[in-house]
Amino acid sequence: MGKINFTTDEASILKAYKLSSQNPTKWEEIDHDLEDPLSDLLTSQSNDGDGDPLGLGGVIEYMSVLISSKSFDPKAFLSAVHPNATYQDLAAGINHLQSSIDARSEAVRVLVEDNFDRFVAVKASTDALYAEMREGLLSDNAEFASKPLVDYLKRSAVKANQVFLPILENSAKAQKLRTTLGIFERSKFFFSLPGFLVESIEAGRYEAALRQYNKGKFLLDSRPGQLLPVEAGANAGSTAQQKRILDKVWANVEKVMGEMKVLLLARLQEPGRSVEEMERGIEILLELNVPEDPTWTYFDSQHKRIMDRMSAAYRTGVSNIDATKSRTAPELSSPNALRQILGAQLQVCIVALEGKAPEAVIAQAGGHEVWQAIWDMVKNISEVMVSSLPNFWKIARSFLEGKFKRPSSSRRSASQCRQMALDIIKLYINFLSEFFILSDVLSNSPTPNSPEHLPSHSNSLTTAHWLTKILGEVQDCVTEIGALELGEGGLVKGLVENANYMYALESFTPDLGTPSTTLYLAHLESFMRHLATSAFKIAGGVSTDSGSGVLRVTQQNIVPTAFTSKITKAFLDAIYAILDGFVVLVAEEAPPGVSNIVAAGTPEREGKQELIDLRDSNTRLLLVISNFSHLSGSLIPSTLSQLENALGISVEDDRKALMKVVTALDKTLFDGYVKPKATAVAAILREGILDRDMDWYETPQPTEIRPYMYKALMGLVEIHAQISRVAENLLERGMHALVENVAQDALLSFKQVKRFGMGGMLRATLEIEFMHQTLARYVSPPAAKTLSELYNKISQAYARRPGDENLQGNLDSVKKTLAESRRATGIEFMCFRAAKERSGKGKKEKDEGRERGKDRGEGQRGQG
Repeated sequence: MGKINFTTDEASILKAYKLSSQNPTKWEEIDHDLEDPLSDLLTSQSNDGDGDPLGLGGVIEYMSVLISSKSFDPKAFLSAVHPNATYQDLAAGINHLQSSIDARSEAVRVLVEDNFDRFVAVKASTDALYAEMREGLLSDNAEFASKPLVDYLKRSAVKANQVFLPILENSAKAQKLRTTLGIFERSKFFFSLPGFLVESIEAGRYEAALRQYNKGKFLLDSRPGQLLPVEAGANAGSTAQQKRILDKVWANVEKVMGEMKVLLLARLQEPGRSVEEMERGIEILLELNVPEDPTWTYFDSQHKRIMDRMSAAYRTGVSNIDATKSRTAPELSSPNALRQILGAQLQVCIVALEGKAPEAVIAQAGGHEVWQAIWDMVKNISEVMVSSLPNFWKIARSFLEGKFKRPSSSRRSASQCRQMALDIIKLYINFLSEFFILSDVLSNSPTPNSPEHLPSHSNSLTTAHWLTKILGEVQDCVTEIGALELGEGGLVKGLVENANYMYALESFTPDLGTPSTTLYLAHLESFMRHLATSAFKIAGGVSTDSGSGVLRVTQQNIVPTAFTSKITKAFLDAIYAILDGFVVLVAEEAPPGVSNIVAAGTPEREGKQELIDLRDSNTRLLLVISNFSHLSGSLIPSTLSQLENALGISVEDDRKALMKVVTALDKTLFDGYVKPKATAVAAILREGILDRDMDWYETPQPTEIRPYMYKALMGLVEIHAQISRVAENLLERGMHALVENVAQDALLSFKQVKRFGMGGMLRATLEIEFMHQTLARYVSPPAAKTLSELYNKISQAYARRPGDENLQGNLDSVKKTLAESRRATGIEFMCFRAAKERSGKGKKEKDEGRERGKDRGEGQRGQG
């Protein structure tokens, strides 16, 4: 196989890659076929000089100096390619270039001679083809062959419009529909709101309609773009169109809500609706802020309706009674006819009295038809009032309690609805008084009149039977109406309700008249006395005779038992509620607005009274316990005595039960303060007594008191200071309880020590005796008994060993240490001494301590 030649010339490479040089500086595409053929030929056959036409070996880097370029510049070529060439070199290059041109010219001539016939044939064929095309395809009529193509394109365009234009139009419409659907989908709630409101109203779901209406109103006012989105940068026309659409939809919403308002107002005036339904309607209308006050619309319409129904029932009943009386009246042919009729009726009724069922006979005697009509009339009037007034009063009472209040105040007083209820009751009374002639003036007249509507031919037994039955119906009606508590019931209920919140009045302001108490107790006393007096007056306990000025006479009446029991029960319930409020005051969090106050009873120091921090629950707890002492000892007994004297009753059993509760609650609160304090001090003692490093059997004779005892006593000093600063009257009680608890815990700790050596027995005796003498003022009999048991326990646990014979000498040394420790701590623990003991009784206390030490030393020697 022959050798493969990979050599090529520069022109072939530049032509293949369409470059002007082998080192281009920018992107370029050179069509060498359009360049000078001679230059190409010269370039293609130049194999010497690496592309240099002069054959001097220069490197051509730019197109402007390329010999085949149309913009070839000889000067630029020489300055760029051969800047340092000599004259001889250039002359040699000219000769080289000339010989190259001659060689190429000879090659061209040979090429033409060899292919001349072909050139001629190609020229003839080309001319003939051109002439033929000019006559046909490229003729002037065919517009150089473009007219058929234009016609085809026009027909194609028409056909394309017929085929694709409807598709494009439908696509555009579909896109608009999708866009509109997307907008409606995002605005589905708002556009469907009128229909949803109509459906809710028809189904009676007024609360749901109100919620959706408020939601739509909120979105319309605050976020209209969320209801009907407008593209960013939209012009004013789009915004106006959005507003028109929203206004149109909202107008339909307001129209539907207006119909709902009219419907609810009409329902308020309808009979037979439940209280819950009426209250719900009033609340919805109040929230919709209708021009009319729905509450008064209800009151006025229902009041008028009840009054009209009662009047209609009375008139219808009277007409029926008169018609029945006329129909059943006997014909009196003679003056004695009525007497004979009544005599016959009495005879039948008296005989029936001796039978087993006299009432059936008596009820059917003469005139019973009229009595039945009278009873029906009373029953109908009573039913109208009983079926309507309770619901009316429930809503009225809620209104009086502030439930249905419009944002804008009404000119009508809320108490007017109470007067409406009383008007209904008065109308009922007036109808009965008018029919049965119950007027006081007529009843006191010398010649009492008989009601004209009663049957004249009814005997007394039948009359008594029907009057009793009618009176029972009236009594039932009165009982049901009385249960509404239009009068005193509201007062006693308010007494209990207000007592539940009385603790909020406790500001912990000291009462300077009663040390260690607050003004809260005085407020409680005034509150209870005033409301009890008011309830007593409303219940009829005090009445004022007619007259004016000094002629008015006030007298005390006997309060009915029913009212007495109500007042007493409410009074006691209020006291129990107040006691519960004391517990709230000692909670961990301080009441609002309370920080520091001047402590009651604290001495003035340098012109300033000492302050106490009420944010501390222990401080408030001490004040509450101090108030309890005054409450159980003075306030509650005096208040109950006043109640007994005013109502003329005895509440001894309730007093005992109440005082038992007060005592138990006082103990709970007191233990809540003492127990944590005593536990903390006892923990210090227990840690010192049961210290692992302390060997009570091997410890040497004591020369000092260990620090744990001072730490425990300093804890008691802090407690003593707090009680003295806050509630000094609790000092004796609190310290006695603390010392009792501490002594008991010390006894339990020492019981865990199995045995004492001489040094351990003396150390335990020294430390307990130091505590005993320091707290001697607050050692109560139970605490003294516990300490005595403690000394006996130490003596009993003492294990005598050889070398313990000098007991008396060791005891004297311990007494000396005790006396020195007492003197050294006299100032720190001075608060535990009484004022007179701090000076005159110091020596006596030392002698008593010495005697106790001597007695215990003798006991220990006997034990040993």
